[in-house]
Amino acid sequence: MNKTKGFGHYLDRTVKTIQTAYQKAFNTQSIDLTIEQWVFLQQIYEGGDFVSQRELTDLNFRTRATTSRMIGKLVDKGYVVKSRFEGDKKQFKLALSAKGKTTIEKLLPFIQDLRAVGYRNISEEDFRVFLQVLEKIWENYHQYELPTKIKNPLKSERVNSNK
Repeated sequence: MNKTKGFGHYLDRTVKTIQTAYQKAFNTQSIDLTIEQWVFLQQIYEGGDFVSQRELTDLNFRTRATTSRMIGKLVDKGYVVKSRFEGDKKQFKLALSAKGKTTIEKLLPFIQDLRAVGYRNISEEDFRVFLQVLEKIWENYHQYELPTKIKNPLKSERVNSNK
């Protein structure tokens, strides 16, 4: 691996390739969802009776505005029902509609087959190590604090020409 390129290149390349493969498979099967919409639907499904919009924002590392737009699209498509929590007018409660539940249940085997593509030719041990490395990288950056006296390498020092 070329460490001078940085691991971000490899992560981005892999994520984009996975997203492209999923979207191509969705399009081939005429599934009217994006990958992100699927992820949100599955998380609502796994949440049981309901999930708060705030929970989805946190689970997906998205902004509130991005989550709100995504939920709006899922509501417009008829997959999700959005309401307020009783006694709490600030949070939205999200639940799957009948159409959303049916869609999830029909698509789960298809999604499992797509996921299996990523595990091909990878031993359980290799996959375990891969997840450990990703977790360590996340921890490194999650705990990282920018030094307070860091010098911006793009700013040149001023030269006093009056000397």
